[in-house]
Amino acid sequence: MQTASTKTFSVTFPDLYQYVKVAWESIKADHTEGKDYASFAAIGLSDVSFYKKYPGTDFLTRFQASCLEQRGNVEVVADKTLPVAGRTSYIRTATSTDGFFFYYFAVLQISNEYCYNFTADCDTAEAARFEPIFDEIWQSLQYFGDPSAALKEQQAAIDNLRSPYTSSDTGDGVEKEISPFTIPADEQGYWEFGGYRFNILPGDGNEVHIADVDGALYIKLEGQVPDYDTDKHGHLLNDYEHGKVYLQFYFKGIYHNGVPTGTFTFRQERDDTHLSYLWKGGFHYSLDFTGEATLRDGWLGVNGYFNDYEMKIASKLPDHLNWSNYRFLTIDELETAPADIVRRLQLTDPYPGQLHEALSPLTQLETLFIWFKEGNKAAEEIKEVPKAIKKLKALKELNLSGMHAITHIPEWIGELHQLETLHLSNNGITGIHPRVFQLPRLKNCYLYNNQLQSIAPGLPESLVVLNLDNNQLTTVPDSLTRMKALTDLSLNDNPLTHLPAGLENIENLRLEMDKKLSLLNYTYMGADKQGTISYDNTPYFAQHDPALTSRLEKAIAEKELLPYKQGLMQLARKSVAFATTEEEDYGTTGGCRFGGLPDLPAGMPYPTCTNYSGETKGMQFIAQINCTAIAGLQDYLPRTGILYFFIKDQEELSPAVIHYNGDLSTLIPGNTLDISEDFIADQAGIYASYKVVADNYPDIPFFYNARDYYTSAAPALKALEEQDELADRTNALKTALHPSITPVHSINSYVFKQHDTPEKEAANELRGKPEEWMVLLRVSSDNNPGFCFWDAGEIYFVIHKSDLAKQNFSNVYAGLESS
Repeated sequence: MQTASTKTFSVTFPDLYQYVKVAWESIKADHTEGKDYASFAAIGLSDVSFYKKYPGTDFLTRFQASCLEQRGNVEVVADKTLPVAGRTSYIRTATSTDGFFFYYFAVLQISNEYCYNFTADCDTAEAARFEPIFDEIWQSLQYFGDPSAALKEQQAAIDNLRSPYTSSDTGDGVEKEISPFTIPADEQGYWEFGGYRFNILPGDGNEVHIADVDGALYIKLEGQVPDYDTDKHGHLLNDYEHGKVYLQFYFKGIYHNGVPTGTFTFRQERDDTHLSYLWKGGFHYSLDFTGEATLRDGWLGVNGYFNDYEMKIASKLPDHLNWSNYRFLTIDELETAPADIVRRLQLTDPYPGQLHEALSPLTQLETLFIWFKEGNKAAEEIKEVPKAIKKLKALKELNLSGMHAITHIPEWIGELHQLETLHLSNNGITGIHPRVFQLPRLKNCYLYNNQLQSIAPGLPESLVVLNLDNNQLTTVPDSLTRMKALTDLSLNDNPLTHLPAGLENIENLRLEMDKKLSLLNYTYMGADKQGTISYDNTPYFAQHDPALTSRLEKAIAEKELLPYKQGLMQLARKSVAFATTEEEDYGTTGGCRFGGLPDLPAGMPYPTCTNYSGETKGMQFIAQINCTAIAGLQDYLPRTGILYFFIKDQEELSPAVIHYNGDLSTLIPGNTLDISEDFIADQAGIYASYKVVADNYPDIPFFYNARDYYTSAAPALKALEEQDELADRTNALKTALHPSITPVHSINSYVFKQHDTPEKEAANELRGKPEEWMVLLRVSSDNNPGFCFWDAGEIYFVIHKSDLAKQNFSNVYAGLESS
């Protein structure tokens, strides 16, 4: 994970985003797979007044109207909301009218004046994969600082950079004329920019190929201005590459008789046809390209302007391209293509009457995607799977979507023996012939958003992924439990009434927790596998402690939340807070400590693990808690002894929690252990050692993702999450409940998470009910010992309350949440 920040917000991107760029109050990220474009994301601070130019009666309707214009004409897919930074964000998803691109638009209003916007896109074929990633990025947003001052500073900086070169027209409102591209008479390529002649660099900097990932034509041109000088060229180029620049294009829909053909218009680097993308590097970041890219007769021509500076490029393309990776997008493209080179075909809203004739000759086709957008009446004409597909014996992937009149998948699909992926989503399928499930190579089967009422029991042993979300299934065949290759089964949003025993053993079972608990054996068998014992649940909650109850009641009244008192009292936990104070000199052994090295009993080996190279390494020591020292602050931990907390590293936590209840006078000081930095598996090495102080306090949830806590126990608390004004008061209440110290680290507290809860995570991983688990220790990023977990995140250790009652710490779950 990687976090980028401006003066008013931060956001975290998964590591798959290789290019992350911060410019004043906006952050952009680009993701390529191999050399191919995959997705783009941009977040920025904005004035709410920006949306006043769009039609609508309120902020929401104006935002939704804006989504219809930001990326050209689009077709709306869905509207939804997500909790972001403690508030409610509005999201609209859409596709380009040609169906090629999927768009994700989001907005978060933080006041009457300011909001944050998020726009992301990817190929429509990859929407199911990327939408959850876009959700994750957007929900990582944290805002702070002064938006007014930040936007003023941003505008001043932009004005300063662009003056006197700001106009994108001739100065009188008339746009500059863009000269049409002509092939050089001498057939010599060139690159001219801003009055300078650039050298087109040879070698790896210039590439032309058909991309493996998305089947687009990829072209990268790299150039360099001779004798680069910052004073001379600094208004055109940045100084990171000493005068080098590059333009990287992706083109789709360009096949014509084996020659890339088409003209693409860019306005501020966006193409309204959604058939091309441009990514640049080395240019001054105040400059945006407006112009044309032309593919003709084996040449690429680029004519246009970076703001006021004219650019002209002519570059000859290779004589031959390997079109076998190309993704054909229209039936028109097929008309000039030899049938034997067409391996990948993606049709969006095709005319049904042309399908049979277009598909029949494509005997070498390996990937077929036919998708109809919601509301397309033409899809109603397709009442069965096109029979021409029956002849496509080389098919490895078949994807049919949006054909609601198709109710059955025919037997002959089972004759396509090369199929590895079968994707039949968003149709009207009520039944699939059993023979289809005998495909010998089938690995991935996606059947979500249909009307299936049953699944044949004879599924292929090769199946790895099976997605049956949002159907009408009441059960699934017990043969699923015996499929050794099946690691990913999704059954959400089905009216299930029975599930076969053993289904819970599938590695990644996606199913609502209530159905796991009611339909499967999710009983926790204890760390010792001997079952659980009864335990007293009252010590975990603040309402059973008179002093904490009094503090809680007073704070609820002060924050004017009395209508929600009962629910808040019911959820408040009796928590223990820790704050680091001063560096540990190891003068006294056995005290509470975070970081450094532990004071271990004589004869106890330092915990080890095996790293990724197979070497034996030391685990990362996080903390030791003297149970006697905090016995007066809580009633659920052992009354004596030391609890030691270790992890393998931040990528694979693999926690170890050890309880030593012997003679503390025999402890060996941590600074005398023969443990070096290099011995520790985690790249952070050995943290600085710090003493801590402790106190108890009543802790309430973060009312951002608290529905798992309040839905059944105190449903009236829903208002605290949904109403902004109440959410602000609840956040203030949570802070007011802090004890004499800030709870940097804590026990039995609530943990801020983007999704789910630590208790639910532990139950999903180790079974049992979420309420049976408790947070044994929450450890936050802390500058004193030098803790920085991913990007200022938190590690949480979670234990089953029965195991805690048994004082058995051998089956503790650990997770890491990065803010």
